[in-house]
Amino acid sequence: MEDKRPSPEAILAKIKQQEKKAEVGKLKVFLGYAAGVGKTYSMLDAAHQVKKLGMDVVVGYVEPHARPETAALLEGLELISTKKIIYKGKTFEELDIDAVLERKPDLVLIDELAHTNVPTMRHLKRFGDVQELLAKGIHVYTTVNIQHIESLHDLVEEITDVKVHERIPDYLIDNAAQIKLVDIAPDDLIQRLKEGKIYHSEQAEKAMHHFFRRSNLVALREIALRRTADTIDHQKMDEDDPLYSKAQVEDHILVGISSSPTNAKVIRTAARLAQALHGKFTALYVQRKKMNDESEANSERLQQHIKLTEQLGGHVVTVQEEDVAAALANYAQMSGVTKLVIGRTSTKKQWWRPNSKIGDRLNDFVPNLAMYIVPDQENEAIRIPEIRDQLKFDWMDLLKMFIVFGLASLIGLFFSTIGMSEANIITIYILGVLVLAMWSTGWVFSIISSLVAVLIFNFIFTEPRLSFEAYNRDYPMTFLIMFISGIITSSLTKKVKEQAIGAVRKSYRMEVLLETNRKLQHAKSFEEIITEGMSQIVKLVEKPAIFFEMGDQLIVNTLFFPTDVITNSKNKEMAALFDNANERAVVTWVASNKQSAGVSTDTFPGAKAYYLPFLSDDNVKGVVGILLSKETPLPAFERNILHAIMNEFSFALDKWYLQKSNEKVTREAEIEQMRANFLRAISHDLRTPLTSISGNADMLLTRGERIDETQKKQLYHDIYSNSKWLVQMVENLLAVSKLDDGQLAIEMQPELIEDILQEALMHVARNENTHHIHCHVEPDLLFAEMDARLIIQVIINIIDNALTYTPAGSEIILTAKEIGDHVQVSIIDNGPGIDDTLKLRLFEPFTTGKIYRSDSRRGLGLGLALCQTILKVHGSELTVADHDPTGCIFSFVLKKGVVDVDE
Repeated sequence: MEDKRPSPEAILAKIKQQEKKAEVGKLKVFLGYAAGVGKTYSMLDAAHQVKKLGMDVVVGYVEPHARPETAALLEGLELISTKKIIYKGKTFEELDIDAVLERKPDLVLIDELAHTNVPTMRHLKRFGDVQELLAKGIHVYTTVNIQHIESLHDLVEEITDVKVHERIPDYLIDNAAQIKLVDIAPDDLIQRLKEGKIYHSEQAEKAMHHFFRRSNLVALREIALRRTADTIDHQKMDEDDPLYSKAQVEDHILVGISSSPTNAKVIRTAARLAQALHGKFTALYVQRKKMNDESEANSERLQQHIKLTEQLGGHVVTVQEEDVAAALANYAQMSGVTKLVIGRTSTKKQWWRPNSKIGDRLNDFVPNLAMYIVPDQENEAIRIPEIRDQLKFDWMDLLKMFIVFGLASLIGLFFSTIGMSEANIITIYILGVLVLAMWSTGWVFSIISSLVAVLIFNFIFTEPRLSFEAYNRDYPMTFLIMFISGIITSSLTKKVKEQAIGAVRKSYRMEVLLETNRKLQHAKSFEEIITEGMSQIVKLVEKPAIFFEMGDQLIVNTLFFPTDVITNSKNKEMAALFDNANERAVVTWVASNKQSAGVSTDTFPGAKAYYLPFLSDDNVKGVVGILLSKETPLPAFERNILHAIMNEFSFALDKWYLQKSNEKVTREAEIEQMRANFLRAISHDLRTPLTSISGNADMLLTRGERIDETQKKQLYHDIYSNSKWLVQMVENLLAVSKLDDGQLAIEMQPELIEDILQEALMHVARNENTHHIHCHVEPDLLFAEMDARLIIQVIINIIDNALTYTPAGSEIILTAKEIGDHVQVSIIDNGPGIDDTLKLRLFEPFTTGKIYRSDSRRGLGLGLALCQTILKVHGSELTVADHDPTGCIFSFVLKKGVVDVDE
């Protein structure tokens, strides 16, 4: 039986999503089908009810209607003062979002969600203010009419003949926590209008004959009811547990994006269809030529349509293809599109548009795909295609033509002398036209080159020669075919050339994305990640960019990344544009709200750059600023690549933080292991000498009178030896801890090597002569720079290590010799030596070997690790090597000391 239980990852993702939703405020929309139905009244009434339940409620903005009932409900509610703004000589009152954020209530009431703010405010639309408040955890009650919803704009316009300019994205309604439909009968609404409860008498009379006609109100009411029902059904599906839901086929709606005025209606229709079918919709933009070839009005309209698609929840895809119908059909087949929405206009076929209707061609390509054709009478004005850029003339092209046709004429004359036919010579000139089409600029030059090829052939190779006349009656047809062939060949070559350029640009963008992934994967530090990622962004957009490193929502550091295309002086001027209070305020807002702002957005549209938050683990680590302008916004395809690079950026930083976290965990595990080893070692190495000391002391106390002097001396010696060993071990522990913490002061001065060695031997000498220890220094008066007490500690530890790990009777030799400007100190023994595997970790803490000492004290294994640490402080290093024939050699080098004899 198939296990339908969700995976732990899916459950964790759902929990995180629910926690994230709990952090943001809830939006309740009071929806009406016309002005005067009572939206504001219902909102204020609901506010009084929740205030009685103990919620902190304030009024952010309520439209000042002259309605006594509504004004009465404002009593008892705290009002946030509106923000008065003077714009073009007029005073406007707007929502003071900063005052609301500073007050931070539980709930704020904001009327007229679709209102357009004064351009000087940071959000172009009031719903931008609402979204910011929701992101800060403040609940919002708001009002809106059905005609202001973006996807319903066309329906409302068809019904009422009124073009609504203030519109809100559909996702605001779809994502609202609650929707309350404020509804009254159309007859009652008309009666209220007649009584002057909605507008003044003159306004009311005009409205009754236009928008407030009964048929309009009935239709609008039906749309509002349906939209509310669709939203509730959509939310119900989302609330169903997706972890246990069965897989189902999702409808995929495809619509084409263009700069045509009719396209907005087609996009809205596709969005409504996708919402009704609970599917997704994609908008395909077929780029047939460069954006520079489009008129300014068309380019602006295209950007508006792309923005509209994104607001309605659609995904924008850009492809490069000359045939729009073929591009739509190919994408539909590859992407599993179930329905296609296209527009139909009454524009007549023009002579420069030889293709048949796009609907008929799509039906030929994909006959099994369901198509929805949207009629519309709003057509683009008929205009002759812009050919001004194609008519440009370059004198270099003329020089190229002389070169190509001169060479072709020489080859033709050679062919003529060897008796080849005129047909072969004609192909040479057609080849020349082809070469010029690839080599030259401008479409008009291809026609000129075709004509010149015909004239040169006629002048040189037809009878009478060196004349433009032609006696043979077949020549005119030959010239015509030659001319047409030249034009067709050059046109096809130009087309292939343009397609190649477009393909190269697209390939370049994808290469930038792949290169970004590769470089970020190899980045080893935060600075390297930022440098590589920002360099790739500059490479993609070909504009200067800046990275603002953020800490606690404050700018910590800035890194400017210029572009190689622009001069250094120009880059400095552009860098200065970022360095002002207004731009930094935008950066701070982006970091605080985790949203894009600046150019081409509805938030701070007057800024000089486009700003994106750089997120890692849902925290803003920085803000990326790209110096764009309103005249040159980032195209949809480049913007998608940019967002992909930002995602790679975030993934790389997440990976780096994860790696740092893993390294920290590994270090903690090593420390924990070291602590465990230390406790295990110290439990034995302290217990053994302490037990011996306490046992010997007890024997001396209890049985001292019955023990002879020889035994007493042995007991005294054992107590002293064990005490000395304990002192040495404690000294090592303290020295290691101090060196690791950097607390041990180093006093470097020249010291006599022989005195240092003798001092060390005094601390390890025993009464019984178990080992043979020798000392040899060459020359006698040999000085070295050192901290004497630390180097003595090193020598003691190495000698003690030799005494411990070599059997009794072994020989230990201490040598010191001058080598250039340094002194080499070596401790040599002829014991069993050290295994090669142990040498690799010999200087690590808690490393011990086989012990030959009779008392079986193992030692902590800190001695050699301490020696290595001390010598590194002296700029040296302890090394180990094998001694021939047996044993080992421990060596280190110190800088030679110089003694001032005058002192």
